[in-house]
Amino acid sequence: MKQKLLTILVLFAVGITSALAQSKTITGKVTGADDGLTLPGVSVKVQGTSMGTQTNAEGKFTVNVPATAKALIFSYLGYASQTVAIGSRTVIDVKLNPDTKALAEVVVVGYQTIKRSDVVGALSTVDGKDLEAKPLASFTQLLQGAATGLQVTAANGRPGSNAVIRLRGQGSITAGSDPLIVVDGIQITTAAYNGLNPDDIENVSVLKDAQATAIYGSRGSNGVIIVTTKTGKANAPSLRYSFRFGKTQRQDFNNVRLMTSAEKLQYEYDAQYTNPTLDSMITNRGYVVTPPFPGAPGSKINFITPAQRQTIWDLAISRGAGDWSKYLFQNATMRTHEISLSGGADKLTYYLSGDINDNPGVERFSEFNRKGGRLNVTYQVKDWFKVGTNIGVTSSHEQRVRDAYNTQNSQGALFFFNPYEQPYNADGSYNLTAQGFSPLEGAVNNPTLYDRVNQFGTFYGEAHFLNHLTLKSQYALNYNTLAYQSYLEPGSNLAGILGYNQKNDQNNTDYFYSWTNTANWVQTIDNKHTFNALIGTEYDKDHVYNSSLTGRGFPSKDFTTLDNAATPTTATTSITEFSLISYFASLSYDFDKRYFINVSGRRDGSSRFGANVRFANFGAIGLAWDIKNEKFLTLPNWVSELKLRGSYGTAGNNTIPEYTPYGTYSVTTKYNDQTALIPSKLSNPNLTWETGYTKDAGLTYGFLDGRITGELDWYNRVNKNLLYPVNVSQTTGFTSYTGNIGAVQNQGIELAINGAVIRKKDLKWNVSFSYSHNDNKITQLYSDNAAGQAAYGITKLVVGQPINVYFLMREKGVDPADGQEVYYNIDGTETKTYAGSQAVVLSGKSPIVKYFGTIGTDVSYKGFDFDARFYYSGGNWIFNVVDQDATSSGDVSTNLLSYAANYWKKPGDVVPFPRVLDPATGKPDTKQATEFFTDKYLQKGDYVTLRDVTLGYTVPGKYTKRLGIANIRVFAQGTNLATWTKFHGNPETGDAGETTTANGTLYQYGYPPIKGYTFGIDVRF
Repeated sequence: MKQKLLTILVLFAVGITSALAQSKTITGKVTGADDGLTLPGVSVKVQGTSMGTQTNAEGKFTVNVPATAKALIFSYLGYASQTVAIGSRTVIDVKLNPDTKALAEVVVVGYQTIKRSDVVGALSTVDGKDLEAKPLASFTQLLQGAATGLQVTAANGRPGSNAVIRLRGQGSITAGSDPLIVVDGIQITTAAYNGLNPDDIENVSVLKDAQATAIYGSRGSNGVIIVTTKTGKANAPSLRYSFRFGKTQRQDFNNVRLMTSAEKLQYEYDAQYTNPTLDSMITNRGYVVTPPFPGAPGSKINFITPAQRQTIWDLAISRGAGDWSKYLFQNATMRTHEISLSGGADKLTYYLSGDINDNPGVERFSEFNRKGGRLNVTYQVKDWFKVGTNIGVTSSHEQRVRDAYNTQNSQGALFFFNPYEQPYNADGSYNLTAQGFSPLEGAVNNPTLYDRVNQFGTFYGEAHFLNHLTLKSQYALNYNTLAYQSYLEPGSNLAGILGYNQKNDQNNTDYFYSWTNTANWVQTIDNKHTFNALIGTEYDKDHVYNSSLTGRGFPSKDFTTLDNAATPTTATTSITEFSLISYFASLSYDFDKRYFINVSGRRDGSSRFGANVRFANFGAIGLAWDIKNEKFLTLPNWVSELKLRGSYGTAGNNTIPEYTPYGTYSVTTKYNDQTALIPSKLSNPNLTWETGYTKDAGLTYGFLDGRITGELDWYNRVNKNLLYPVNVSQTTGFTSYTGNIGAVQNQGIELAINGAVIRKKDLKWNVSFSYSHNDNKITQLYSDNAAGQAAYGITKLVVGQPINVYFLMREKGVDPADGQEVYYNIDGTETKTYAGSQAVVLSGKSPIVKYFGTIGTDVSYKGFDFDARFYYSGGNWIFNVVDQDATSSGDVSTNLLSYAANYWKKPGDVVPFPRVLDPATGKPDTKQATEFFTDKYLQKGDYVTLRDVTLGYTVPGKYTKRLGIANIRVFAQGTNLATWTKFHGNPETGDAGETTTANGTLYQYGYPPIKGYTFGIDVRF
């Protein structure tokens, strides 16, 4: 027995020894070739066998392989698989290259993620890898140039300001025209997307045509922008820190220059101005003029002797400010800190980030700072079930100089105050100037404060069944608060003028939540027939609360809480609510990756409409043919991609003010001193949805193995039942009600071309070009009573013309014989008398941009990278209020543009500006000095701007890894470096409020885009 047992043990040992002799152990480490980071969870398989393992959290692996094994196969999601020969090695380290083609195939569309090759609609994407190479300061900066048809214009250059976003034109007059922005499944507001940190964004999808947007129903009528933020990956923790430091300054334009002190005084002398400002300034400063200055303040400066005049001017010029801009503006310093931590294990992944932004802006006495953070976590509870959350918060504080069309506006103050006026008196106090006001004093003592907090989050559960079915339920919320404070401080100059000091506190809270449930079935049969079916429901609710409290008579600027007010003056509160319930479905089918069809529909019910029209149905169909994969066609080898697509669909627009169709009431105490309700707005129970009908055709192409790629699209969108005020007889007690008045058409083409000029290992050079052209016109007006004029009555709604076509009296110019302005009557006859009744429609001239696009290039050589982008826009017309104000001879208390001196002086002069003196009387001609609204001040808004230039260098990993650092990149960037335009001013700047020339009408002392220089460092551990 013992002998048998011994024999068995010997045989077993021999077998083990034989087996060991026929196998060996291989160890190694797997990292990413792009960033050097370790890759956990990489599949390591022995070629030709089922044997294998995975890398651990540190990217390391150990595997036993037979002696006959030839190679190991390494594969990992998002990276190209790699087969490595074993040979005699026992240690194998591998660097996996990112599979850019595989990554590019996946895009986010309506409520699901699909392969890019399966897309039927018009869609543009921005990949996270492209974003990381550009140190973008804001989400809107990221969007500009991101897609053809997408026009993004900053409302102004103020840090943290909103932007005007239009996708394929303006489809409405009074209802919203902004595209829907969805971040990780939640619809967000303007305040929320301003707080998005570009470094947190993984990718962006821009859905443009009806097929791509119909699944969003009434929310997607103006297009959809889907933002996906970064998530963690199952690997070792990765830490990233970025710091940016820069300077910002006002843009100067060579075609706009104000008069100097000498020029303005000469102008006043030539025009025989009565200048009490100059008189009082001389008296108040104690200037001694010999002989004494004649007469009381108000005497004409041309009545004094040349010697006296020269003495006064010399004193005024030497003591005057000369350039108000150095007192009103500054070269501001901005700083940004950003940090993120990501990683995970087999079941749990996380991404955590935070950022601090401090940017005071170029206006003195203003400031802006923002802080934010985001946490994104996913957890694989079971193989078939996972949960996740994405939460974040941003808070910002802003102090503004009052941005209004008056002397408190810093941009306007450059024009409103004479250059020879001093900002400060001799004792250091503020000089109140000819306007009776100091812009510096107003900025300090009458600020406006904005404090915002935005909290957002999504929470979801996702289950997979039967290998084909995915069920998902997501709850999302967005909670915004705004605290606004406006001061007229005790002791301030404006408080003295008004006779009281004052403070206004306003608070706004906006709570929005959404609950979405979807079921998605995806199945491929016989490797040829692929079906993708989606059904879902969605419920949105928005609750907004506003309060406003005002008090007067504060004892001190140090005690300005409202309980210290001597007289509480107003207290108002309001609540508005909105809800939307939706049911939607889509079905996609493709045959052999050659023929594609997608049908989608949605039924929306909105509380913004009456019971009779509360629900509406929308839908779309899209077709595509991948010609490259077609078997009966043989395309040349240089054609790498060719896909033809087309779609038709409808979408509504419910972005109108709450309670629009309903009659409303307000409270009054005029009835026997008793509180009573009175009608304040007419109802319109027949008010219905604005509905857009869109046709689209497009071609996606690629040549020379993808060296040349791009898209060509044509679209035609007609929006019907436009909402607009309709005039009614005043016998009703009202002036108008909101009605459905007509239709507008947007038709255009879009072209994108991308070229890889050089594509080598160490040297890459890419170029890009995009062009978007849109023709906008009103096709129907159902009511002749439409209140069709706006913006000082200089625009109108006219069938066959763009929205807000200009409506002005035409001007011929200055008569060389007598220096008077000459105008045209409606019938074309000439007249020298202005009459608003003689205004005509200026065909084709409107504030709506007709074309825009980008030209870009990027070069990388080893560790160096360079990127430059030009942006161009044109076809729109802008009424230049600044030119109108600052070339008129009617106001001595303000400065003028230098070319205003080019006025008529004698018979035969051919000049742009009329006479300032009446030859018959020798006195100022007040008729010619009047500012009339004519087409003289209408100017083209065309421009080209060098939007940004970036130069960076990435330190080789062989140097940084010694310090435990995976990657270091340093960079420098310039933004808005140069602009070329014939417009007098900045054509991107709007009025003194929040509009821009992209959708506004006036150029009127707005905060212009700023020029900036940024330096930074990006470190990854």
